[in-house]
Amino acid sequence: MAPPTSRELAELAYATYGKSTGGRNYQGLPMPDWDELTAAIQLAWIEAAGAIALNTIASLTGATGTLEPSVGDIVLVPMNPADNNGATEGPAIITRVWSKTTVNVRVLADSHNIDWRTSLTHVDSLAAVDAAAAVWTWPGGDDD
Repeated sequence: MAPPTSRELAELAYATYGKSTGGRNYQGLPMPDWDELTAAIQLAWIEAAGAIALNTIASLTGATGTLEPSVGDIVLVPMNPADNNGATEGPAIITRVWSKTTVNVRVLADSHNIDWRTSLTHVDSLAAVDAAAAVWTWPGGDDD
């Protein structure tokens, strides 16, 4: 069984928050469903959940400083196999770090295509991710 993604953790956290507040937001108004949230609010929940997950992993493994992305780091992103010589993932170089879980990258496809992607969110695995998903993971993180 694959570990939950940052998005799945964010949705769980949002639902749990709603359950604990009787379905009310911080203003006391009814909370919208997850799918009704703006992309910016969803991203904020995803970043928060991703940061908690990364800190938990670091704490459990004793890792220190190895889980924070930096400009120039190589990460993996999902790829359309037609644009990547048949491969479903490809390397990318981080060009901008927004947070511990959100980065911009330049994709190094196994083709003539040059692809820039922005505001990608960290996931633990690319195994069940659509090729168009705005996500990234560390190399060696997938178990497939």
